[in-house]
Amino acid sequence: MSAGSLVEHVGGILWPVDGKSAILLLLAASGAVLVANAVYSLVVHPLSSVPGPRLCATTRFPYWIRVFRGRDVQYMHQLHERYGPVVRYGPNDLSFSSAQSWRDIHGHNKGRPAPPKAEDFGMQPANGVQSIIMCDDENHARVRRIFAPAFADRALRQQEPLFKKYVDLLIQRVEQAISKSANVACVEMTRYLNFTTFDIMAELCFAHPLGLLENSEFSPWVFAIFEMIGLLPVSMFIEYYPALSKLFKRFEPKWVRDTKSDHFRHSADRVDRRLKESTDLPDFWNLVVTKDMAEGGLSLDEMHSNSELFMLAGTETTATLLSGLLYFLCRDPAKLRLLVDEIRGTHKTVEEMTLDSLMRLPYLNACIKEGLRVYPPVPAGAPRVVGHGGLSVAGQWCPEGTRVTVCQYAAFHSKANFADADAFAPERWLPAGHAASDRSGRFERDQVEACQPFAMGARGCLGQNMALHESRLILAALLLRFEFGMGEGSEGWVDQKAHALWVKKPLFCNVTVAGH
Repeated sequence: MSAGSLVEHVGGILWPVDGKSAILLLLAASGAVLVANAVYSLVVHPLSSVPGPRLCATTRFPYWIRVFRGRDVQYMHQLHERYGPVVRYGPNDLSFSSAQSWRDIHGHNKGRPAPPKAEDFGMQPANGVQSIIMCDDENHARVRRIFAPAFADRALRQQEPLFKKYVDLLIQRVEQAISKSANVACVEMTRYLNFTTFDIMAELCFAHPLGLLENSEFSPWVFAIFEMIGLLPVSMFIEYYPALSKLFKRFEPKWVRDTKSDHFRHSADRVDRRLKESTDLPDFWNLVVTKDMAEGGLSLDEMHSNSELFMLAGTETTATLLSGLLYFLCRDPAKLRLLVDEIRGTHKTVEEMTLDSLMRLPYLNACIKEGLRVYPPVPAGAPRVVGHGGLSVAGQWCPEGTRVTVCQYAAFHSKANFADADAFAPERWLPAGHAASDRSGRFERDQVEACQPFAMGARGCLGQNMALHESRLILAALLLRFEFGMGEGSEGWVDQKAHALWVKKPLFCNVTVAGH
């Protein structure tokens, strides 16, 4: 036997096997395992009867390819349009698009808790302490009770002067951009909207401004937040596979570790500074620090991780909605004029605007609802993992361990849920008696409960009211003060990649001062 040979024991006999044969045997065994797994997934698996691409039933890689390309939400939409309201997009992964699936996955169902969120979806806090969005049900209920007063209507009305301060500064910055041109300026609006929402949230979180609007540029910290969004596909892929997650944690590249640490440290340091100060401002921490940990209050680590969350969840998403609304309105001048007439017919100045007065404008509210539907700020939806005993979702039985999700973009653009699903049609949300409502009745069969941009149930978005008030105020103030039109190069702006959140392109608008 040669020195390079191996010995295999088969049937009580020692057989010499050379290196080449050993490799062939290993490949054959691996192939047999793959074939067996594929047959099981396609024929025997409890989800084998669920429609979807056959390749997706055996491997998650078709989905991962789209995730890394930033096209997973469009891919899920295409699958739903082809296969229907439930799709198997991975061996153990189901996506739903019906109104009933929202209720079954996220709603309050007597006798059982809602399925927990998949821990791999999203970036883990640098201090290892879960924020409200990812912690278990018991801690979620405790943290939500603590923060809820900060997002209640009473608190939001107290915070109204802060919102208006930054709206006024936004208007000043747009006016300055116009003054540098011959009355008509081509303004990149996504930057200004991000400046505004980040400035507002920073002062609510830390009682100190970031100065983005003041300086008309992003700070290093906000740049770090955008870098974090870019890391989400890698993070999701690694965390999905436990062995890979352990390996990565051991050999995590320094630049990744530094990016996460820098972002976390920025918010943690600001929380620490805020807690040392005494202020009567109606910010979050005046409500949070009234309880100590022994009474169910937040630990310092929980304050740090939740402030980091707020600086992403309460900023980028609102700026995304407003950017999308400006795009769709500029693309449809008739609808833009209807909204402008409503705003200017009820308010002469920005100073007259209040959170309450804007709530009463039906077309403004319809535009915001439609913006959330056609361009949801969180288009993918957060996956849940079915717990012990399994779960029936929209009539589909899901065994324990199944990952279930409602892809917002797919559900909101489903032709089964909405007439003219890809069209921006605020009139679908108007009451029948409104002058701009649709008189043909084409939207009467819309499944409006399929549109849940803030999710629903016990884990529905805590900041929903704040996001709506802030969006109404910013959009109404801009449309009262300025005339907007589509800028050159932004006609196809909505065709974007997404990494859990949209990767927005610059939105150029032609802007003039109203009345000039």
